[in-house]
Formats: sequence, C-alpha cells, structure tokens
Amino acid sequence: MAGIFKKFSANDIKITPFEAHKQYNTTNLASIGASTESLAWSGASKNTFSTGSRLYYQVDKLYYRNYINERAHRLEIDSANYKVQERRLYQSASLLSLSQKTFGSQIQPGTFELSGSKGSTQFNLKDDGYGNLYDINLGKDNFPDEKHRVFYLAPIKGFKRSDLTLNYETGNTYINTPFSGGYSGTILDDSYFQNKVTFFNNAFVKSGQSTTGLFNTPYITQNAKTDSRITIKNAPYLNFNEDDFAISFYFIPGSDMPIALSSTPRYILTKEGAQDSFPLGSEAGGNYSTSTSGALDITTTPAANRFPYRLTLSGSNVGVPTNNFAATGSLVFERFDGDIKSSVAGVVFLSASSNVNVPIHVLVQKSGDNLVIYKNGTQVATSSDLTTGTCQNNSDITIFKKQNPDGTYSSISSSATAEAAWAGQLSEQGDGFAIQQLQMWDKALTETEIQMVSESFTGTYPVGNLFYDNGFTIITHPKYMDVFNGGELNTLKYKNTHLITENEYQCNVKEEEFEFTTNKTALKVSPNNEVADFTTGSAFKPYVTTVGLYNDNGELLVVGKLGQPIRKSSETETTFVIRFDT
Repeated sequence: MAGIFKKFSANDIKITPFEAHKQYNTTNLASIGASTESLAWSGASKNTFSTGSRLYYQVDKLYYRNYINERAHRLEIDSANYKVQERRLYQSASLLSLSQKTFGSQIQPGTFELSGSKGSTQFNLKDDGYGNLYDINLGKDNFPDEKHRVFYLAPIKGFKRSDLTLNYETGNTYINTPFSGGYSGTILDDSYFQNKVTFFNNAFVKSGQSTTGLFNTPYITQNAKTDSRITIKNAPYLNFNEDDFAISFYFIPGSDMPIALSSTPRYILTKEGAQDSFPLGSEAGGNYSTSTSGALDITTTPAANRFPYRLTLSGSNVGVPTNNFAATGSLVFERFDGDIKSSVAGVVFLSASSNVNVPIHVLVQKSGDNLVIYKNGTQVATSSDLTTGTCQNNSDITIFKKQNPDGTYSSISSSATAEAAWAGQLSEQGDGFAIQQLQMWDKALTETEIQMVSESFTGTYPVGNLFYDNGFTIITHPKYMDVFNGGELNTLKYKNTHLITENEYQCNVKEEEFEFTTNKTALKVSPNNEVADFTTGSAFKPYVTTVGLYNDNGELLVVGKLGQPIRKSSETETTFVIRFDT
C-alpha cells in the first residue's frame, strides 16, 4: 500500500508524561464517592466477623502486620519505608476510603487535610508528605525523633492477650490454657530496634476490667503474682553510661499503694544484678572442660556492681488513710558507678480518691550533670549526677523486679519480711502495680518534647497513615481511633494526581510524496472513478485537511483534523504535528 501509508521513524515519535492536579474540598462524602468505617479487632472466629472486624483484619494484613520485617510483601513497596513512615495499629481504627475517580493515580503528598470532632475530642489532621497524619494543633516538629527512641513497649498488641483463656488466632477458648499463671512468652518490642522482651506471669488489663486503661489500651500488670516480671535483653545502646538519656512511662497507683510500699523501695525498672555468661574458665559456675555436658550452656553470673539506672517507688506517712489521704508515693531515680551513687526523688502521686486508678505519666532523664524527674510534663525534682566512673554493665533490664546475682528475683530492696508484706498487698489489690507506654531515648528531651510526649501518649507525632496510591486514610492513634464512630466531619481537603501522557507524532511529507488525491470532487462523473482532467496538470496540488494514524494492519487509530486546508508543497518538505493526550 505504498503511497498511501508511511511508517514513522523513532525520531518522529515523542511521548511525554506529566501530572495534573485537582483540588477537592467537601464534607459531603457521598458526592465524591467516599465512605468511612470504624474498624475493630475481634478475637472471635473469622466466620463471625462484623464488617468492621473484616476490614480491620484486611488492613492489618495488607499494611501493618510485621511491617518492619515484611515490607517487601506490602502493596506500596516503593513507599513502605519504616524510617520515615510510622505504622502502628491498635485494637481499633477509623477508615476513610476515597474513590479512585477522585484521587486518580494517587493523592498528592502534603495536600490532605481532615478535621472534625467526636464529643470533646477535636481533630485537625494533615499529612506530612511521607504518609503520616499529624494533628496540626500539636504540630510535628516538637516531638523527639523516632530514631532516638531505642526502646518502646506500649504494648501495642497487648489487647490480644487481655483474655488469656482465648486463643486469638483461632477464636476458640483454650481447653487447657497455657497461661494459667499469667502470660509468659518472648516478643519483640514496638520500637524500630526490635528489642527482645520476655514476659513471665503478666496480665494485660484494659478499661472496663479491674483498672482504668488510658484510651482503652492495655496496661501490663503483675497479675497478682509475686513472681511476675518482664525482662528486656541487654544491648549496648541501652546502657547509656555517660550519655544523656530519658525513660518515660505511664502507671496506675492503687488506693493503698503508698501504704503497702511503706518506706521500703519497690522496683519499677532496673538494670543490675546478673548477666548471661558461658560457664567456662573462672566465671561463677565454670571450671568445666568443653567436653563436659552443659559446659557451653548459657548460665547466670553476677553482673558488674554498677548500673546506669534504677527506678523504685516508696511510700511515706504509713497508716490507714484518713479522709485527708496523707500517704504519698515517691519515685526514686538512681545511678551507680561502683563507688558513687547518685539519686533524685520526687512525689508522683498521693493516695487520694482523685488519684486512685488515674494514669500518671512519669519521665526521668539524665541531662548533662543532672538527674531530673517529671510528672505529667512538669518537673518535680532535680539533683546533680555525681557519678564519675563507668555506669554500664551486661545485665538485662527487669521490670517489676530486680535480678539478683544468683539469678533469683526480688520485688523489694530489703528483707524477706518486706517481700512477704508486698506479696500480701498484691493478693489484696489484685493487679498491684500497672505500667504502660514504656519508652527510652538515647538523648535528653527538651521541656517542649517532654510536654508533647506526656500529652500525646504515644510519644511521636503520627496519629494515622495516608496511603497515597490506594486512597485510604487510617486513623490509628488511641486518642482518635474511633472518631468516625458517631463523630462529625468538618473538613476534607486534598489534591488528586492524574498521570497524563502527551503523545506527539511528526508526520513528515517529502515534496514528491502524496501528490494525488482521492477526494470525490476530483473525480470524473463516470463509472470508472477516473480523476478529472484538471488534476493531471503540473499546476494542480492537493490540499491536506485530515491526517490519520494507522497500525500495521491498516486500522485507523487517530484522526487529526486541520483547522483549514493546507496546500501540499512540491518545493519543500511539509511536517504535520499531531498531539493528543492519553
């Protein structure tokens, strides 16, 4: 079909992609094909799931579950970067789903805003350009950087173990529960450092049970067991030594907690006493040949007689509280280099009715040459750090207990009589002491950062995630996670991104090509459709009105109409440029 069709060369074709954006601003979700849903975890069998539980399961599996270790399995692998995008899913969440007709190929990062309210909770959220949502009223620049948080035990997934008679993986009740004495098992913490945490006879208590959980998230308790404890595996970056550091947590004091403590300190958290060692050489329990059975087994030996931090609680004004509730509870923060012990103590709660079962935030830190204690974001005590030697050791960190050099554990830092008295208090008070949101930073925090940590609960600014490519907004923060369940939407703003491809074809016609026409007006009126005589002269030149683009099978794909007819030149080449978007 030479003379009718002409092939393009590679230089004749130019394809240029570009983005177009459209702004949306509405509160009428139906008008843009958007919808909301409240998500809730369920430990029941999957075939009994509600819509919210099914969506929770799907969202968890696709975007959150084992996020740090399994990013390669995520739908949005290109943007799944845990170093800049925080993903933590608690027991509930709120989901906003946008229609692809409105968000196109993706939501333009940095353009999303969502505001509303539920009861007394007001939210005004924006995305940070990395897939994190934050509350504009709090900002994101006054929080400590996630990379400095070397340990974090919320525990975020503790709600799955709030009922130890339930196998949450199957939804069935255990026939013979493996947790008759409390939860025991080893997990990884909630930080990016993946610290190894071992629970022994603990319980996870939520709001509506025997203690009041903050934002309905679980506290870790001793489960009325005197041997209950938590162990955090030793790591060099958890020693701090001469470096500044901060330790933060929430706790719930019982009504008689200071009286039970008396003047005898009761351990909250410490790093001292014992370490894991091979029983070889001159180490305690050693002097074995390698051929002896068990010679290479890990054993417990005394740690160096020093520690980077110890946190204990003690009470004062012992006696049955009167209407004045004079008994107090003091937090003691200590460091020891083997010769010099430095400490600071501050009152963190009163045994008054207004303080019973009320979560209290405590933060202690070494800042330069000072040891400081904060309660609910306000400084309550400070003292000089007098240590001059090395404060680090190879001991694991223990919570609720201190590990003794012989491998046993103690709750009270004095006699067996005091230990027995505390055991009696545990039995009377049920859950005893409860702790939540334990965090450690490898730097001292500023006053503003401490205030943000205290008020934010989670310690960092993200309150949810925005998945740009999928049009999903998931609000996960415990404070906001149920705002779509009866809440009110005030603002929804975002820009979409539509990928548009501009196709440009240069149709080059040489002077000797396409010198004829098949237009009916140039034909004789005859059955043979012969061209008219006026078209055979040298003065005749056809006019171009339409250019068509065809595939290799001669099928018409694109038609380009000219604004006015163009006379075909016999003296020079003519180029027709066709542009269209797809």
